[in-house]
Amino acid sequence: MSYRSTEQYAQQMVADIAHQLGVREMGIYRYNANSESADSRSVRLDGIIAGIQAGDIVICQFPTWNGVEFEQALVKRIKLYHGRIVIFMHDLEAMMSENRRPALEDTIRLYNEAEMLIVPSYRMKQFLMDQGIRTGMKFIIQEMWDYVISFKTLGFGKLKREIHFAGDPDRFLFSDAWDYEVPLNVYSDQEGRGKNIQRMGWMPPDRLLLELLEGGFGLVWYGDECQRRYLSMNNSLELGAYLAAGIPVIVPRGILCQCMIEKNHLGVVADTLDEAAVIVKNITEQEYQEYVSAVAQFALLIREGFFARKCLVDAVQMIMRKDMYVYSETKEIYTASDCTFEYVCLNQSYGDNLALSWIFRGEADGFMICDADSGRIAGEVCNRLEHYLLLRNESKDARFVVKAYVRTLKGKMVVAESDMAVVSRQCQRRAKVSLIMPAYNAEEYIARSIDSALAQSFADMELLIINDGSTDQTQTVIDWYKGNYPQVKSVSKVNGGQASARNTGIECAAGNYIGFMDNDDMLRPDMIERLYNAAIKNGCDVVVTSVYQLTKEGYYEMATYPMTEDTAVSVDVFFEHYRRSLSPVIWNKLYQASLVKERPFAVGVTYEDDAWTPYVLSYAKQVCYINSHLYEYDRSIRNVTGIHASWSRPIEEKFLDHRDFLMFFLKNGNSEKKHLLKRLALGYMEAFMNSYSYHKYRELKEEIDQMWN
Repeated sequence: MSYRSTEQYAQQMVADIAHQLGVREMGIYRYNANSESADSRSVRLDGIIAGIQAGDIVICQFPTWNGVEFEQALVKRIKLYHGRIVIFMHDLEAMMSENRRPALEDTIRLYNEAEMLIVPSYRMKQFLMDQGIRTGMKFIIQEMWDYVISFKTLGFGKLKREIHFAGDPDRFLFSDAWDYEVPLNVYSDQEGRGKNIQRMGWMPPDRLLLELLEGGFGLVWYGDECQRRYLSMNNSLELGAYLAAGIPVIVPRGILCQCMIEKNHLGVVADTLDEAAVIVKNITEQEYQEYVSAVAQFALLIREGFFARKCLVDAVQMIMRKDMYVYSETKEIYTASDCTFEYVCLNQSYGDNLALSWIFRGEADGFMICDADSGRIAGEVCNRLEHYLLLRNESKDARFVVKAYVRTLKGKMVVAESDMAVVSRQCQRRAKVSLIMPAYNAEEYIARSIDSALAQSFADMELLIINDGSTDQTQTVIDWYKGNYPQVKSVSKVNGGQASARNTGIECAAGNYIGFMDNDDMLRPDMIERLYNAAIKNGCDVVVTSVYQLTKEGYYEMATYPMTEDTAVSVDVFFEHYRRSLSPVIWNKLYQASLVKERPFAVGVTYEDDAWTPYVLSYAKQVCYINSHLYEYDRSIRNVTGIHASWSRPIEEKFLDHRDFLMFFLKNGNSEKKHLLKRLALGYMEAFMNSYSYHKYRELKEEIDQMWN
């Protein structure tokens, strides 16, 4: 591979460590495998495996970057010679960018040919199992990349208020310019954008470490959502480089090694680059040296290659021994201090069922719901992000506990256990928050949404369900909840659409704050409490949370903003972030009632959320943000909505829909914020013109551009 590739360095480093353990090398060159004939490849493969004897253990460092087809042919040839295969996964190409995802199925098929996989993390192990890795596959967890260097003595890092970044800044760091006071040293041949960037150029490993050991902080970051997800389950070689050099690191929250970094005091975990820059700017000499001392002790493991060494030794032992790492279900409970249940709620649900909800903080692979008296497992969810389970055929007097577990090579380990949950008696409370839910022909799924609203840890809330002329049994479900929960209020009306239903809810709302929820979505159990407390603490008109979108494939982040959490900002500042994301959803926010009561939704506008959200925001003064994905936009149970159906309409009709919502907020929004609204509208127009070849979009852009000149 290219001499400058980090992949080459990592694979050669592991090979060097393996040599020290007496492992022989089977060399594979990178070449244009796709252009090679079958006969030529057959000869090449025979040459590669010439030294293999029957029963040999072959550790394959994948990917070879010659393509999955080449790797499948190589593995097949090794197995023909009765080689026993361990795959050491360096990168999962199918997860590195969205356009590579189609290759995942072929990669899983390749991995299933091995006896064992060496993978970066338990998260990666679970991801692979979810994607189809065969039952009984053996796993070894790598945890972190080593960074072996030729010189052994390093100095102690000095307090230098600067940040080092080894990578392409445009791809792996930020989409906007680096405008912070703290200098950024970029070790890449790529130019970075910003006022305080020094391009150091690419450096070989030893030279890079000599630069880094002078002091400062090493930065690992991501450029987009795909890279963020990848960093949450795959290791970063650059992280090993910084620690090997003896300097503390800055990493994004959610990175794979976050827990290891925090527990060993190896650096700073930050939500945003703004936060990271402030920490570096204000750190004291004593604080910095505490980091450096902790890193110096930990760095010995990385510089001596102990992480890779352990993986290789364990792999050989696991292949050769039948008594090692046997899969079993264990009842042992290991309490982890950073894994806790903060809240558990058991309610009656429609259909004579029980609904169990919980708030869990920490890392887990899943949850078991157990009968508190008998210990019987009543249910299980296999994703740490889930927080709700419908319990069928259970007594209303039953008592349950929720147990969080992680999957280990020895089975499930319970890391935290909730308090006991029992069905509680509901009572009427004064409404400080009104949650409005329009409902239309939702009998199949609305009960789950109502359950998640009633499970809120915030007691002073009313739930207003507006039945917008349903023709199925939706009202029957609503009536059951209304009869059993005093906080549930219901209004039935002639069908008029979501905007009309929400306006009815606004008229009836008694709370000081108003929120919205769709009848097929879910709330995290602490959403209302956290947004309400943030609104009161910061004196905000609007509080916003990030969102999880649920699909059949899993959870995906949306509506995120690079803002400092739980801090009031002016609506002008928020509009800049809002304009860039074009995320107009109404249901991830809590609004001061007085802001909403005077500003109804636009009835008859197809994209009513896009029309109403900027219109209302333009009248707000202060906004704050909670980046905890407290709202769940669920497309796993219902893929087609009214908006989706509108996408198939003729382009002329789409244009009129777009024009309607743009003109609504431009004409009705706060005239004092007309410059913000105009910039937002022009941002929409750029997106439309990139998506549709229709001349009237350009004419509309010119019309908007001339407004308020």
